[in-house]
Amino acid sequence: MDDALWKWIGTPEAKKIATSAQEKAWKALWKRFPRADRSKFEIYANFSKNHTATTEVFFKGSSGVSTSVFGSDRRYWSPQMETALGLDDVNGFPYQLSPLKTKKLLPIPAVNFTEPAPSIKKIFASLVKIYVTPDSFFTVKFRQIFEQTRLEHNSVAESKVWSGGPNMKYWPQQLNFAVFCAPQDCGISREVFDSGVELPEQIRAFYRFHVYFTVRRILFQMGGIQSVSALPGDPTFNPSGNNYDVASYKRICAEFGIAPTSDFCYTGGKNHGLGNVYIGVTGHGATKTGTAWPGGYYKFSDEGGRAADGNLLYFMKPDDVPQYDWFAPNESAGLTKAGLARINESIKAFIYCILGAQVNVRSSIIGEGGRAKEAQTEFLTLMESAISQPDLAKSVQRYQLAVDEVKVRLNLAVASMA
Repeated sequence: MDDALWKWIGTPEAKKIATSAQEKAWKALWKRFPRADRSKFEIYANFSKNHTATTEVFFKGSSGVSTSVFGSDRRYWSPQMETALGLDDVNGFPYQLSPLKTKKLLPIPAVNFTEPAPSIKKIFASLVKIYVTPDSFFTVKFRQIFEQTRLEHNSVAESKVWSGGPNMKYWPQQLNFAVFCAPQDCGISREVFDSGVELPEQIRAFYRFHVYFTVRRILFQMGGIQSVSALPGDPTFNPSGNNYDVASYKRICAEFGIAPTSDFCYTGGKNHGLGNVYIGVTGHGATKTGTAWPGGYYKFSDEGGRAADGNLLYFMKPDDVPQYDWFAPNESAGLTKAGLARINESIKAFIYCILGAQVNVRSSIIGEGGRAKEAQTEFLTLMESAISQPDLAKSVQRYQLAVDEVKVRLNLAVASMA
């Protein structure tokens, strides 16, 4: 370090820059580890010749050895460091499924658009296991909703509306919002409903049901008392102008502590999420180009593009990427208050659908016989009914009735410490 830089480091300006950088580093630590004990960590600021500061966070070990948080391999962290980061189990129970007491807002999207995001659709596109006991299950096919998210933009007017800010009339943004609330804002990460945390398969399967059920229920609740929302396949479904009730959307935002002005638009990929530019080529039809928009050579007809001039932009369309994947978290630090309430709803629905299906059909739901298949079909019918049941009192009554009629002892613990 040269003398000039050394002298500058002692100035008030340098101290201000260092303090700001350290606070940003702590926020980054908290964002990754919301349960972290700040008193157990030190944040060092290092200056370069151009007077910019870089930081590194260290855990202060009892042996006097400091370990970098972001610059070390998690596999070699000590139990003390994991405890300081809030990653230790809670009385033997996974910390991911214990209550999260922080009230700070979670990042939107959950995964940065520049990073890869594992697929959610693959989990629900195939047969889903529904466990009745820890060892016995049947499989069902849920209605597909993770589709029709590639919007085609045909004019500069519509493209500017789409890119002008949050706009929940677009189906992809509605789906992204529901996916954010069900896993991320509930505190249920991929490591819980997909893989990562060591859980009995019966419990993990329940959390898959919870994610799908909650996504569907939020989408339904966005329709308000008039049920104006629609899903892919419904006659009134419109991916570029799907109806929703603004008041209901704001109520759901308030439940999860989300600002109604939050942006659930996918802005990754080409042209800030609008997608690739397609032009017309004689004999080849619409052809994808790598040109930028706006400001590129090609233009929509309503901004002056003409086929005769060779600069007509036919439409813009993104690559086939599952946009909602970026709104579900890979990791969790615990269950939120709103999440605990929603999980309770899912438990009642789950038990009601399994027990109610067997009561209605008068048959076990496990097996390959005709009566068992009828019960499994009835499970899906009851689940669709539960999704569209806005009255919580009736939901509890149906759950209690199903339990009373079958007279069974329930054995399902999904978050015992919560």
